[in-house]
Amino acid sequence: MPINTQLTNGSGANGAAGCLNGVPNAGGTCGLAASLGGLPFADFGGNSSYASTIGNSFYHSLQTKLEKRFSGGLNFLATYTYSKTQTDAVDLLNNGSNKGYRTPDVPGLGVHNDYGLASFDIRHVFHFSGGYELPFGKGKRFLSGGGMANKIAGGWSINTSIVLQGGQPITLTCPSDPVATTVGDKCYDNLVSGQSTKLGVRLVNGLPFYYGNPAAFSQPTPCTALPCPLSSIGGRPSQITGPGFKRMDFSAFKDIHLNERFMMQFRAEVFNLFNHPNFSAPGFGGNGVVAVSGATDFRNPNFGAIGSTRDAPYDPRQIQFALKFYY
Repeated sequence: MPINTQLTNGSGANGAAGCLNGVPNAGGTCGLAASLGGLPFADFGGNSSYASTIGNSFYHSLQTKLEKRFSGGLNFLATYTYSKTQTDAVDLLNNGSNKGYRTPDVPGLGVHNDYGLASFDIRHVFHFSGGYELPFGKGKRFLSGGGMANKIAGGWSINTSIVLQGGQPITLTCPSDPVATTVGDKCYDNLVSGQSTKLGVRLVNGLPFYYGNPAAFSQPTPCTALPCPLSSIGGRPSQITGPGFKRMDFSAFKDIHLNERFMMQFRAEVFNLFNHPNFSAPGFGGNGVVAVSGATDFRNPNFGAIGSTRDAPYDPRQIQFALKFYY
């Protein structure tokens, strides 16, 4: 088939609306010429994907557990995990572990050039949960004589759960594609030697920001002629770590024995006891959240701006009371 032969590519094919015998009607299209990427066989789809199991992932961890089974009115479970997850694999469904390969066909580099911390890597994770029956009232160590003191102080127990964990890695892409001659290539920001990123949530004009020093990031020199130097794709993935997660819930229960068969329980529960917000990473969007424009561009005044929290919207402290009847 000669070059520049008029071809079709699905929509706008010959005979379709807007295209008749290879000649487009007003406002119509007959597809692209072969030299411009048209498909010689219009019945076969374009932009097809290809999957191959060539990635590698490694997880190493130290896991500890401290548990006290119920005795003396006390029980608790504490766990701590120190771990590191590295990968160059790409999630086929949502591209979650990697932004995409930058040098898949470059000899000596390939997909492994993008090996780094996985997006779900969390270095430190501490969980604690426990309960304690207060030693007051009938059958307990103090105020066990019954009467009004037992009715007021007896039957109480407290419970808590605590989550403390570090942030997840963030890969900052270049503000603009410096590889102008190879559309679609990925580019990651460089970290500037000697400059601190000054990570941490701080308020600027009432808006939370996480990146404190834009000068700690730079963009590689754009590629203007082939062959492009490897430096034009920028730095390594997962350059920095995002905000951590901290939360404590607390509850107090009181058992009220009416007789041998019936009992009521009063419950007071506080979620997010210290009213501590857990922020999303700058630039996060999706699930009904709109990212702050320019939050991942170190040249933008909004660089590092946070637009949402990780839990329910703004995740305020919640207090609830309940009364349960047992029979």
